[in-house]
Amino acid sequence: MAGNIERKDVLNAAAEIVRMEGESALSVRSIAKELGCSTQPIYTLFKSMDDVRRGLSAEAKARYREHIDRYLRTCNGLRYKAFGMGFVSFAAEEKGLFRYLFLGKGPAPDPFFGDVIGEMMRLYHTDEETATAFHADMSVFSFGLAVLVNGNSDALTEEQISDAFAREFYALYGYYFPNRTRFWEESNP
Repeated sequence: MAGNIERKDVLNAAAEIVRMEGESALSVRSIAKELGCSTQPIYTLFKSMDDVRRGLSAEAKARYREHIDRYLRTCNGLRYKAFGMGFVSFAAEEKGLFRYLFLGKGPAPDPFFGDVIGEMMRLYHTDEETATAFHADMSVFSFGLAVLVNGNSDALTEEQISDAFAREFYALYGYYFPNRTRFWEESNP
């Protein structure tokens, strides 16, 4: 089996360890055990454990993007909301990977921040500064929901999360755009 191990196998095993046992359980030996091999194939494919962690970060971001894309495909035009719902879904369904990306040592900023700001500027016809401020405020709320469901997936239903996003969004929309009509997003893509 060791001869057939590829980078994706190592990263999938690392993701499974983080998912099931947390980041503290991640090591070359735990990966080798998960794969049923010695540590040699892992060191052949990766220079160091830091290299594995970089690869795992990329893998976790790809899985996070899958959650966002799932909501974008079914969002009925509510693209900004889809990003938030994808984020919270990722936190609920990929507990260990969410913690690895967002609650670990020096969590990285949201890898899709630029995408979200671009969407906001386009959808709400606003400048980058306003879009960034609005999203920063919305992110605090989103992060709270994500941490809540990460600790207890049954804390809120998807409908409750969706309704909570709507309430917070409208409150912030009224703050940032007090002279505009209330809406989620325009129908023009």
